[in-house]
Amino acid sequence: MQATGIGAFDTQASAIQASGMRATDAVPATFTILRPASGLERAEQIRDIIDAFRRLRESIDRFNRLFAAAAGEPQPRGNSGASLQPLLTALARRVDSARFAQHRELKRAIRDARRLDKTRDALFSEAFSLDTQAMRRTAAELECLDTVFVRLGVGHVLAQHQEGARTTMDDAAAKPPAAADAGAAASMQRDAA
Repeated sequence: MQATGIGAFDTQASAIQASGMRATDAVPATFTILRPASGLERAEQIRDIIDAFRRLRESIDRFNRLFAAAAGEPQPRGNSGASLQPLLTALARRVDSARFAQHRELKRAIRDARRLDKTRDALFSEAFSLDTQAMRRTAAELECLDTVFVRLGVGHVLAQHQEGARTTMDDAAAKPPAAADAGAAASMQRDAA
């Protein structure tokens, strides 16, 4: 009998040789299920890719919500089981109308995410899931791309806060001192009364 990748027969060769029986006449003593040593590693790599896709989806969804809020649009609802394509299309449309300093870098990240989203469909194909190097590369690419989206989003939020603080300071500096003194005098009169 031939051993397959799923299982193999343990014929206890030493017992067969001692009894003088031929190996083809022997009945297997036990049946042992063999799992490839890489089975656990493959499962971990698939989990890593799925987790990386989930984190990337969340980062793209946060960007969409950020731009929708800035434009006064209703908050989009992302479908966690769907392809990244609808989220990326919405983001590409919103980034064109948003005031975003790193527009070109975000467009490049959107293009890369579109390319990697195609990997999602191939994830469970035999050819891809047996190629451990390709799976490692894909997980690493997804993580790097997620880092780019996070960095761009955090940078944008910080720039918006800094611009808001600068505008507030400019408004306070532009207020005439006489008006500030009159406001303080009126406040003191109210307190005295």
